[in-house]
Amino acid sequence: MSRRMSLQLKLPLLMSIVLATVLGVALIVTNTTLRRTAVARASELLNRATKQLATLGAATVPTQTARFLPVANDSAVRHALNAAAGRSPSPTVAAALQRLVLPTDSGLPVELWTPDGRRVAFVGNDVRAQLTVEAGKPELPLPSGGITSETAKGKAADSLRLGPLYADGNGVYFWYVMPIRDRGRTIGFVTQQRKLALGPNATRTLRELSGDSVSLYYRNVDGGFWASGLGLPFQGLRDPDTIQGTARDSAGERVLYHEERIGSTPLIVGMHVPQRTVLGRPKRTFTTILLLSALLMLGGVIAAWLIGRSVARPLGVITRAAGAVAAGDYNARVPSMGDFEVRRLAESFNHMAAEIGASRAALERQTSEAQAANNAKSEFLTTMSHELRTPLNAIGGYVDLLEMELRGPISETQRRDLQRIKASQQHLLGLISSVLDLSRIEAGQVAYDLADVQVDQFLAGIDALVAPQATSKSVHLVYAPCPADLAVVADREKLRQILLNLLSNAIRHTPDDGTVTLSAESRGDRVAILVEDTGPGIPADKREVIFEPFVQLDRSLTQTVEGLGLGLAISRDLARGMSGDLVVEGRQRGARFALTLPRGVADASKPMSMSGETPAHSPVISKTRRS
Repeated sequence: MSRRMSLQLKLPLLMSIVLATVLGVALIVTNTTLRRTAVARASELLNRATKQLATLGAATVPTQTARFLPVANDSAVRHALNAAAGRSPSPTVAAALQRLVLPTDSGLPVELWTPDGRRVAFVGNDVRAQLTVEAGKPELPLPSGGITSETAKGKAADSLRLGPLYADGNGVYFWYVMPIRDRGRTIGFVTQQRKLALGPNATRTLRELSGDSVSLYYRNVDGGFWASGLGLPFQGLRDPDTIQGTARDSAGERVLYHEERIGSTPLIVGMHVPQRTVLGRPKRTFTTILLLSALLMLGGVIAAWLIGRSVARPLGVITRAAGAVAAGDYNARVPSMGDFEVRRLAESFNHMAAEIGASRAALERQTSEAQAANNAKSEFLTTMSHELRTPLNAIGGYVDLLEMELRGPISETQRRDLQRIKASQQHLLGLISSVLDLSRIEAGQVAYDLADVQVDQFLAGIDALVAPQATSKSVHLVYAPCPADLAVVADREKLRQILLNLLSNAIRHTPDDGTVTLSAESRGDRVAILVEDTGPGIPADKREVIFEPFVQLDRSLTQTVEGLGLGLAISRDLARGMSGDLVVEGRQRGARFALTLPRGVADASKPMSMSGETPAHSPVISKTRRS
């Protein structure tokens, strides 16, 4: 049940995670794009509107210059400046100055000044008188001194100039200053006070380009005075970031801004808009997209659950059926359901299960038949071995009676024949014993009595059993004693059987005056007992083949090898039955068999169990210590 639920939950959950990830990334990208687009568009609008207002402002200077030139060139005005007697202006001068007054000026003064700063005449409000009445007011920033300085420096001073912005009461004002030139020198100035106010054209341009949320401001170039577009003093922007085009207003709110200088005047016009206002529209758009994405996500999750359920259910059925097949139920089948691919998968699984079931049944049948044949073979070998051993033992007994001359005297020729008969009888008994041993091993009927065996003492008693065979071939049998504390865990009788087989094979394949060496060494947690000879050796490609039953390898290539080829196969099986192994190790000359067994614990207090043999005292047998 848990597996089915995990399968039905995993696929929809995975699909939901993928869908949520895709939507999340898309929303992040969309929000970033909307914000950047809105900021870029607002900055572009501010830039365009500000430049257009600066252009409009700069275009008014030539227009005003055309108004001031007739007054500056008026003979009465020039005469008054040349006279500069300080008396009241004549009606003619006042009329000339009155031409600069517009219907909407509401008393804004037009004044006539000398280069040294003396007012010769004025029309409109007496600004100087008002300043003297209102104590504490600073001097008006009249620009005449600055123009006089420029004239003194030799700069051109015959064009209309604008003075800096300043506050007077609740309004923001500036002065137009027109120098009056006569014979290459400045003889005076015509000045007019103007109030800062946004004209109808500028208001229309501002609304068309920027909208109602944009604020207009003016400031002096030096940044000492700021005024809003409504003609009121303005605290100005702070912390400007010219790279991002952002600043903070008087309330600390981040705004986007752009400003341009108005021609060659000392004034700068600028616009700013709150950043939250610019980002308000993309925020609303993003909120709408987020709601639609949430609905899409919900629909996608529901669809994913439905798809996952339709896919996971048949897959869960197939998974349970596969588990049943793995557990041995080859009759498990799955119904054909779901989409085309799932149905094909179910049909393929059913076909596979049927094939596996049929193959399993055939394998069990063949295994049963092979086991029966093997049992029959083992029973046959056992029966035949017993049947053959009985007459062979009788033959051996009769040969012994004849050799003891109990039936009468025999000649030397007859005695040699009897010895040949006895040798053949012993050979046949050995072959039958090997077949019986292999049969018992294959049937798993061999029991092992494992115990700690002290290697040095055990190997010292082996030479007596093979000494006659070595003596008959003039082979030197060498035993290299090992440390007394070296022990193995093994069955003594089976260990002796393995070593006798290895030594017999080594002696048989070693030429006359050759050497067979028996030794042992420690290899970590195991002990290796080595049997080495100086025979022709074993080819590398034959080192595994020789351990197969009924395989013989004629290493001399000239002699006939006796036996059935069972000795090494039985020896390896016995070694592995004692948790060890028997292998052939490569050598440049001769062959070396290594019997490895688990390391045991040597106990010198226990007497060594011998087989009753006495070590042979043959001149061809020696014991040496390895350096």
